[in-house]
Amino acid sequence: MLLCIMAIQNDNDRRTVEELYLQNYRIMMYIAMKILKDKSKAEDAVSQAFIKIIDKLQKFNFEDCNKTRGLIGILVKDICYDMLKAEKRQNSISIDECDIPAPSEDLPYDNLASEENYQTILNALTGLSDKSRNILKLRYVYGYSDLEMSELLNISQGNIRVRLHRAKVALSQALKEKRNEQSDF
Repeated sequence: MLLCIMAIQNDNDRRTVEELYLQNYRIMMYIAMKILKDKSKAEDAVSQAFIKIIDKLQKFNFEDCNKTRGLIGILVKDICYDMLKAEKRQNSISIDECDIPAPSEDLPYDNLASEENYQTILNALTGLSDKSRNILKLRYVYGYSDLEMSELLNISQGNIRVRLHRAKVALSQALKEKRNEQSDF
């Protein structure tokens, strides 16, 4: 990985990537190890994430620590899941057999009316698929545009919009179900 960093021509870009590496390597490895459960595969995933960051370095602002950490976490998760999908295709192993843990991290919402609303939305988000949860976090928590998200996730902007729509519908349904459950009592 250090060879990739040293290959960067621009000194400012090299320093930026070095800082990102030093600040986020441990958390990236932690996320990758939880998903892949293999150190060498986790290191590969982290390296791929940094290569992706280096490729897109000019397009993103890495000054906001929380936004950067969220972006890096989502990148690593997506790469890990892509690696698992590729392995599944090779070995014909079901993804359900891989025992992938669902993340239960707190999200930095700023404009919620109360702790109860925060918990309700957090519970509804954790019930969504990773694709839905990640696309909603990228848009509404971290503020990325369709173009930025399509470049990060390597899918078309049209697909981003479709995923956003489906994620909103799924979140809306989850919140309605929670409201119905509460009104039954």
